[in-house]
Amino acid sequence: MNIRFDDPKHEKLANDFDALSKRYDKKGQKNADEIIATIDALRAANSLYEVPPSFRPHPLKAEYKGFFAVDVTSTHRVIFKPDHKDDPNFRIDNFKSITSIIIVEIFLNYH
Repeated sequence: MNIRFDDPKHEKLANDFDALSKRYDKKGQKNADEIIATIDALRAANSLYEVPPSFRPHPLKAEYKGFFAVDVTSTHRVIFKPDHKDDPNFRIDNFKSITSIIIVEIFLNYH
């Protein structure tokens, strides 16, 4: 999948393991490893449909309506929105048509 980042700070963190680890690894949890694995799984998939079920890709509601999330941990998610401006084949309800995304959060507990 084609991936862009909404915030340059998130992109910088995603490409700097030491900074990612310093920010998100807490109390023995290796969250940086999980964040990288999650973003790598998104990159490896041709569409959201191909993201492994273990990452639990799902649409969001309320303030995040129109966005999607995948699990990083049991409580934290990577949140993204489809990036298909002017694409006539795009349908928000069709995971196979979501082939380009913009990541807006890399490690968020929205519950």
